[in-house]
Amino acid sequence: MTPVQTEEKPQFTPWNAIADARRVYIPYKPELMELRERGFGDLRADKLLFTPYESFYLIEKQKIRVFDKRNESELELRDLVRKFSVGKPEIWIKYLVYRDLRDRGYIVRESTKAFDFDIYGKGPLRRLISIVYEGGEASLRKLGKLLKYSDKEKKELILAVVDRRTDIVYYTLSSLKV
Repeated sequence: MTPVQTEEKPQFTPWNAIADARRVYIPYKPELMELRERGFGDLRADKLLFTPYESFYLIEKQKIRVFDKRNESELELRDLVRKFSVGKPEIWIKYLVYRDLRDRGYIVRESTKAFDFDIYGKGPLRRLISIVYEGGEASLRKLGKLLKYSDKEKKELILAVVDRRTDIVYYTLSSLKV
């Protein structure tokens, strides 16, 4: 009896990325377009730059390995979180929302306005995400401003409510009457 040959899938080798004082990046190579097409990174000055959330996600999914630019040591996820959370205590909670949205199939970008994220995918409608922490402040005035801006931009406003156990529930806010 001859042994049955099974075809093995080739192992994916993670990209080597570099962490400087503010960002994580990979020097540009044409092969990186796969990451870019999946909605990761921003191509600038011959580098594919990642936000902290993208970096955390790609490390967690074993798509990149990050090395410190100064001493070339490999950084683990917790090292990178510690590095980027200085002065930003909410970074881990925001990452949990980012990860949940990516795992649901959305392309997630940091928002430049008063929102936390801009999301794309699953239909033509773009959505703006604002994170609300259970027990945190979410004034009607702030929600009204967010809704007004999202209406003006013709985008759907989604509130991501994160509870104390870090469970996330999403609510669509389409009108606000007081």
